[in-house]
Amino acid sequence: MLYKLILLLLFPVFIFANSQKDILLLHSYNIGLKWTDNITKGVKGVFENHPKYELTIECMDSKKTTSKKYFETLTKLYEEKFSSRHYEVILVADNYALNFVINNHEKIFNNSPIVFCGVENFEDIKIPKKIKEKMTGIIEYKQITKNIQVVSKIIPNLDTLYIISDDTLSSLAIKNQIIQESKKFADRFNIIYDNKIDIKTIVNKVNKLPDNSAVLFTSLYRDIKGKYVTYNKLRELFNKSKYPVFAINKIHLGEGIIGGVVVDPEEQGKLAAQKAFELVKGKEIQNIPIDIPSSKYYFDYNILEKFNIDSSSLPENSNIINIPKTFFEKHRKIIDNTFLLMPIFVFLIMGLIVNIIKKIKLENRLLEQSKLDKVLLNNIQSIVYWESTDSKLLGCNDALCTFLDFKKNEIIEKEIGYILPEVNDLFYKNEDFIEELETQIKLGTKEFDALIRRKKYFNKDNIEAGVVTIISDVTKIKKLENQRKKNEQFLIHRSKLSEMGEMITSIAHQWKTPLIEISTIAQELLYKRKKISTIEDTKQTVDDIMTQVRYMTETIDDFRDFVKPSAKKSKFEINAAIFELLKVVEHNIKYNYIDVNLNFNNKSFKVYGYPNEFKQCILSVINNSRDSILKRKKVEEDLEAVINIDVVDEDNYTCIYIKDNGIGIKEKNLERIFEPFFTSKKEGDGFGLYMVKLIIEDKMDGKIEALKSQEGAKIKISINK
Repeated sequence: MLYKLILLLLFPVFIFANSQKDILLLHSYNIGLKWTDNITKGVKGVFENHPKYELTIECMDSKKTTSKKYFETLTKLYEEKFSSRHYEVILVADNYALNFVINNHEKIFNNSPIVFCGVENFEDIKIPKKIKEKMTGIIEYKQITKNIQVVSKIIPNLDTLYIISDDTLSSLAIKNQIIQESKKFADRFNIIYDNKIDIKTIVNKVNKLPDNSAVLFTSLYRDIKGKYVTYNKLRELFNKSKYPVFAINKIHLGEGIIGGVVVDPEEQGKLAAQKAFELVKGKEIQNIPIDIPSSKYYFDYNILEKFNIDSSSLPENSNIINIPKTFFEKHRKIIDNTFLLMPIFVFLIMGLIVNIIKKIKLENRLLEQSKLDKVLLNNIQSIVYWESTDSKLLGCNDALCTFLDFKKNEIIEKEIGYILPEVNDLFYKNEDFIEELETQIKLGTKEFDALIRRKKYFNKDNIEAGVVTIISDVTKIKKLENQRKKNEQFLIHRSKLSEMGEMITSIAHQWKTPLIEISTIAQELLYKRKKISTIEDTKQTVDDIMTQVRYMTETIDDFRDFVKPSAKKSKFEINAAIFELLKVVEHNIKYNYIDVNLNFNNKSFKVYGYPNEFKQCILSVINNSRDSILKRKKVEEDLEAVINIDVVDEDNYTCIYIKDNGIGIKEKNLERIFEPFFTSKKEGDGFGLYMVKLIIEDKMDGKIEALKSQEGAKIKISINK
């Protein structure tokens, strides 16, 4: 019973413990310090994507207080505060905090994994192996050499470089690096390293430097008297210095420094937080490397202007802040509003002008317009009339009077059913309004094919006022259209006959082999009959002959499928169409030692059109490619002839690219090759590619074009999917 009671009491504690997902961020310094605040900002930016995890932030304030007693007290406080807690990860910022966590890893922090950032000289820190195995992070590396190079480039005649630092732990960590790396430039200009700074006299000290000097600011949190240096004092130093101040930390950018190759604390915090979440998601800490992010070039435009430094002297890929806005950027809102209102102002002015002109010339213009409308209306050969909603004729042109052999005053205001009974019956027997109709009608004594178009018109109140009707005699147009279709069919037929000739030649070549084979089999059969042959021998001979006959039959079937016109548009596969076409002309192509390469990108392409006419188009283009290659072969006998056919999807089109390595097409002829009667062949008639264009563009709603190519010709056929 007691056991159950204990479990019952501890159950909520277990649930709470299991639900807690805490991560501790331990800062070496204090909130309010830009370096600390920016690391926190980077960490919090990552935590926004992980709402289930709670971030606890603790600051050691080691920049302001460094006494032994303070740290002993702080240790006791943290032991009381954290020893009973378990954190998924300990995020550590800067060297003070890292050393503290290493020394108290088991006692206070329960051996939690450590992810550090902002730590300098990591390799020199003595870390027990068992702790180092549970540690990863981001090293802070100050680019001293690069910064000195930048200073010497921006200030070509540099006399003295004054380096400012202090004796805090973070500054002492890179003191040797600064001294060693600055020695490389000792023969070029004078370098002063000063970490004994009196904040009250530093401005005068800097301003007494020789001409053509510059300052490289590394860090200054405590002066020579141990006094904490506030950021206002640093800002005063940056702005009162008569020489440009460069810095190695991004937190000083925008406060009076000119810039430099800077470390970004926000990036340090962000990268460290990302590593922390890699850990909590189960990734082994040994597989999460310790990284050193690359520093970036940052400069302040205002300070560059202050010291008359041209931005062209800056390194490539430099980031420049405070670049002044252009006039357009400054006044963007006003300009946008002006552009929005300008059309309205223009419209109003034009409206006023038009109204004034209308008042002066209204009567004259109305009279002129009336006369013009009358002339235009009466010069239209089609019949035009308009009627009211109660089917009474309100007006018409002279063509109607001519057809009916009536005067205009004799038919105006008369019922349409009385004047044009046949037309009236076509429309008013239907409840639905018919806008267009093509039919054969008789008006007066003339019977003709007519296209009748009707449109409702409305009055000023947008109420239907009547119907306008136009009757056009399309007898001649239909005759011309029929004749055009016959001519077009004739040209297609003629083009197809030409392609058939090519294919018959190919079939003749293909049949030679099986005919020779049949002849050989027949002779062998005759030879065997002279001897004693078995039924099996005879059957084998017949099977051999039938194999050759089947091959010849398939060739004829393929040819018949090609020459048979497509009855109507249908969905067909481009892949199959090209395979079937090449199967028929395969021998002809191979006979001329031409390789045909097909590339469908492992995809099936289907389009809507006429499959056999499509094959004819592809064949015509291939035959042109073959002729072009053969011309080139006369000059280059060892030419490796090739025709490449690629099919791809481009937006709403399926595109077929046919490219050869023949003599090619002159650039001036790229558009002309599809014109009728245009040819570059001695015996050509100029109809082949013209018919291809006619079929692709008129019948299949596609497009064909010749593209510029470095070698040979390249034809592109585009067909709607």
